[in-house]
Amino acid sequence: MKSLSTLFKEILLLVLISGVIGIAAQAVLPNGIGLKTDLILVGNDSSQVAVPAIAINPRGDDTRAENITLAEAYLAHQDGAALFFDARSSEEYAEGHIQAAINLPVHAFMDSLAFLENLNFDSQIITYCDGADCNASIDLAADLKMMGFTRVVFFFGGWQEWQTAEYPVERGR
Repeated sequence: MKSLSTLFKEILLLVLISGVIGIAAQAVLPNGIGLKTDLILVGNDSSQVAVPAIAINPRGDDTRAENITLAEAYLAHQDGAALFFDARSSEEYAEGHIQAAINLPVHAFMDSLAFLENLNFDSQIITYCDGADCNASIDLAADLKMMGFTRVVFFFGGWQEWQTAEYPVERGR
C-alpha cells in the first residue's frame, strides 16, 4: 500500500498534467475559451454592464451587434423600419411586449430556424429582453449575426425602459 505522501504527490502530478493539457488544448482549438477575455461596456451611463466581446462579435470581425438607445429604438418602431425580436420567454412575452414584436426566445433559437430562413437577411433587426438585468438580447443578436443577418442591433434598455417611457405595447401572444 502506498504511503499518504506518495499518493498526494501522484494526485498533484495528475492535476498539474491535466491543467497543462487543458490550457494547451484551449490555445490551439479554434473555439477555445482563451486565457484573456476582452470586455465591452454596453448600456447607458446609469446601467452599464461589461459583456465578453465574443458575445456581441462572435465572428471576431467588424460585424458586431451594437447597442442602440431608447430614442433610436422608438424611431425605428415609429418608422416601421425594423423587426423587433423579444428574446424573453413566451410567458413574459404574453404578459407584455413592444407593439408588433415577434417572440423569439433565445433559448429556443434553433427551433426558429425555419422561420428565420424565410426572412430577408438584410432586414433591420432589433433584439431586446427585460433590460439591464438581462443579456438575452445580446445573445440573440449574436446568434442572428452568426446566422448571416447583417443589420442586427440590440436594445439593452429593453422592456423595462420601453414600458417606463410609455411607448406602444401589446399584451397576449
